[in-house]
Amino acid sequence: MDNRHERLGLSDQDVLEMYETMLLARRVDERLWLLNRAGKIPFVVSCQGQEAAQVGAAFALNRGKDYICPYYRDLGVVLAFGMTVRDLMLCPTLPKRKIRIQAAARCPDTSAKRKTGY
Repeated sequence: MDNRHERLGLSDQDVLEMYETMLLARRVDERLWLLNRAGKIPFVVSCQGQEAAQVGAAFALNRGKDYICPYYRDLGVVLAFGMTVRDLMLCPTLPKRKIRIQAAARCPDTSAKRKTGY
């Protein structure tokens, strides 16, 4: 069996990690939609259908050296760069109480994290 990913310099583990990150991005997105429909969060901007492009682009970068400037649909990118689901769920988009913040800060992917480069 020909493993095309090996010709591209990707190990089996790399491909599995990419696939798991794509699935995680989709599951988080689906959960955010459920929270929105239940009235628990004010809005959601979906990344569905973009997971493969986002994760593939993120894996092409050097995660220990390169920086990214994610926008609100970049769940796959920030997850690939090390942001946890906990970080996403605790972001200001999902407040348990009303707080005043800038509109851009309410998007889950705009939080800057020095240690992971986003």
